[in-house]
Formats: sequence, structure tokens, C-alpha cells
Amino acid sequence: MKPLNLLAATLIGAAALPASAAQFDFYKLGRGAGDFLASNGQACTGGDWCSSNVDGSVFSGTLSFSDGGITANATASYFGRDAAVVQDHEPGWTASKGAGLGVYHSKITSDDNITSGEMLTITFDQVVHLSSIGLRAEGHNYTNWAAGDTFLFNGVSTLLPDNVGAIATSMTGQQFTFAFGGAQANEFYLSSMTVSAVPEPETYALMLAGMAVIGFVMRRRMPRA
Repeated sequence: MKPLNLLAATLIGAAALPASAAQFDFYKLGRGAGDFLASNGQACTGGDWCSSNVDGSVFSGTLSFSDGGITANATASYFGRDAAVVQDHEPGWTASKGAGLGVYHSKITSDDNITSGEMLTITFDQVVHLSSIGLRAEGHNYTNWAAGDTFLFNGVSTLLPDNVGAIATSMTGQQFTFAFGGAQANEFYLSSMTVSAVPEPETYALMLAGMAVIGFVMRRRMPRA
């Protein structure tokens, strides 16, 4: 293949190639084999994994998860104050059974899901395209919500996926928030997120520059009338 044709094929192929998806299955904790684990944190509350020593009444910290070259950092708050992130375990987790990430703000009064006053923040180490989020109810399923139950997704009242378990999205960003609230608030866990990397602007600029060079050369080679 001639160098010009090879360059054109490379640039066109790069433009058409979709970014591979990274899958963050937070509900996968408790079976051992196949669990999706954080790179930091500590054991807590009889099988869970926490961002701080919640058994010692410490509520702070970050849980970090990586997949496909992308890292997600989970932090939590309670009415604006620092709280702990918990990855709740389910010994028999399956695609339709399991918990995921929740919030602890008190050793005595706090549940391990996301409930009144609590917010979970996921910050990625790069800009990503978010295509799906998975959520679970108190019973580690997606059937315990009532029709019309809501949560706050990036501050917007959003229906919890009763009898479905997942919400398809098409959003680009680096930080996403999940909080208790909305028109008919109910508690929940964040069970999963599906994201893909967004190419840097420099990548697009390089591709456009390359295509411009190809177009210029091809025009120069065209026979004149």
C-alpha cells in the first residue's frame, strides 16, 4: 500500500473506531471469584468494604476502582459533610441480585445504602461517556421500589428503575452524583456504571490535520482540465 493510502486508511480507521467500554460492577462483592474490588479501603461491618474505619467511627475517604484504563474514585457526604463510602457485599450476587456502593455517616443510625441526606460522588480520572447506570433497592434487588420512586441524579429528580434495574444514558463528563431525593424519594445502591473514554481534543485536531493534508495532496494530483 502506498504511504498516502496507508495514512488515509489509518486516520479513517481511527475516526471510526469506537472506544471500548469500561464496566464498573460495584455489586460484585461477596463471592470471592469474580469480585470487582477497590484498590484501596478496608474491611468493615462483617463482609463489606469501606473507605475508612467505620467500625471505629471514622467516616471519610475514597474507594478507587479501575477497568479498561479508566479509574473511578468514589466519595460520600451527608448533608454536605464527609461520610464513608461502603461497597456492600452479597454472597450470592448475580446479574439481577446484589447491592453496590452506599454511604455510611454514623455507626449507630446510618444504613449502608444511600438514604436521607446522603450523596455518593463518582469522579473519573478523565472525561468519559456514560452509557448506563445500574441501581439496586434495599433488598439487593430491583423489585423493592414502588412505581414513581425517585433519586437525584446530578441533582435532578430521576425515576428509580423499578423492575428493570438499569438506566440508559448518553452523558459526557468527569463527575456524577447520586443522592437521596426527588419527587418520591427512596433509598438505593449504585450497582454499576458503563463508561467509555472520550478522545482528547488533541486527537481530533491531529486527525483533522491529517485529513486536510491528504485532501491537499489529492487535489494536487488531480489532472487539470
